[in-house]
Amino acid sequence: MKDIDKAIKEAKAGMLPYESWEHLEGEPAPAFSAFCVYRDLKADRNIRKAVDSVENDSGVRVSRYSKWRKWAIQFRWKERAGDYDKYIECMKQAEVRKTIEAQGEKHREVTGKMLDVVSKKLDLMNPEDLTQGNLTEWVEVAIKSEREAAGIVSPTGKSETKQGEFKFVSDFQGL
Repeated sequence: MKDIDKAIKEAKAGMLPYESWEHLEGEPAPAFSAFCVYRDLKADRNIRKAVDSVENDSGVRVSRYSKWRKWAIQFRWKERAGDYDKYIECMKQAEVRKTIEAQGEKHREVTGKMLDVVSKKLDLMNPEDLTQGNLTEWVEVAIKSEREAAGIVSPTGKSETKQGEFKFVSDFQGL
């Protein structure tokens, strides 16, 4: 039974776990610290830059470079740093999505209120006091804002075709 457990443990160690940038089992603390320096250099990272960012003494740099290079191979720094970059990018995208959704909700709430105000104002006004220009402008602004908030049109006013949606605009021009 212990041989099977050992084989499973070795197989798992051979595969990169989802959070491969975490401290690996069997990875010495100095190797993990060195990996963190390497990982935090971002897209243009390399071992030389990582070593240079820690130490400026050329004698120490040479011995540290060879040790860090060995660790980089042994503990798969390149793959782990890439996994970390992907994770951070996913987190950023999730935050952007949350912000966009919150803004959309706020915009829909505001445009709903705008349409309610226009509707109430129209109910209270004497039709003879309304000009065609005012009425048309109010409705156009409210509807445009509502459509933008719902993602039906872009802020430039152009319709955004959704996947699987057909537009036959030319067939209806002039109607």
